[in-house]
Amino acid sequence: MNVPNHLKHKPIFQVRQYDRLDGPYANKTDAKGLSIGIAQWNGAGESELSAKIWRYTGTKWSRQSEEVPLHRVLDLATLVCAAVRYAENGNELASSDGLPITFAQDNPELKRHLGLLDKELKSNKAYLDASLDRLADALRKLGKF
Repeated sequence: MNVPNHLKHKPIFQVRQYDRLDGPYANKTDAKGLSIGIAQWNGAGESELSAKIWRYTGTKWSRQSEEVPLHRVLDLATLVCAAVRYAENGNELASSDGLPITFAQDNPELKRHLGLLDKELKSNKAYLDASLDRLADALRKLGKF
């Protein structure tokens, strides 16, 4: 299924049939496609790019489709990498000056939630590894490592 091009977000690149690749939700998700294109929030003459997850209800494209600026997608990927590293190495939270990552100290259930994070990351390791491998391959092709 192609992502729509008649809506405000104008796709340039797309991943069709993402529902078949959607990790543990593969073949049972409403996330039907991914795209990078011209953001829907642009005003006249603007051309900011965004990434979009296209959700389809079975009869129409959902208002719950998410659109995110590209730099935020990459920052979220970095945050996921830090969470995976923490779960694998325990008590080692990778952070940098450019993206300072901290624990959510205001969360009264932080200790329990860290346990849940560890459990979920381990149970979804194969899916996360597949996505991380795709990301690593893309970064290598860009010459980033």
